[in-house]
Amino acid sequence: MDGNEYVYYVSADRKKMFPVRILVRKDALEKWGKATGRALTGTEEYAVAKMRLFEAFDEGQDLSATSPALIVDESNLNSLLQRLDL
Repeated sequence: MDGNEYVYYVSADRKKMFPVRILVRKDALEKWGKATGRALTGTEEYAVAKMRLFEAFDEGQDLSATSPALIVDESNLNSLLQRLDL
C-alpha cells in the first residue's frame, strides 16, 4: 500500500514501550484533496495519524499484544478530520 507510515512509541504501563505503526494511505489523501480543493499539510496528516492512534485506544484495543496494522483510508479519513475540525 502506498502512503506515509507514522510510528509512535507508546506504553501501557510507563515501563515497557512498543511501536505502533499507522499508515496514512495516499489514495485517501488524494481523493480528499480533490473533493476539497486543497491538500492536507504535513502537520495535518500527522495529526490524522495521531487521531487514528487515539481512536484505537478508545476502542479498547490491546495494542501491545496484537500489534495491529492501523490504517487511515477512505473509510475513516473524514471522521478523523472532523474530530480535528478540518
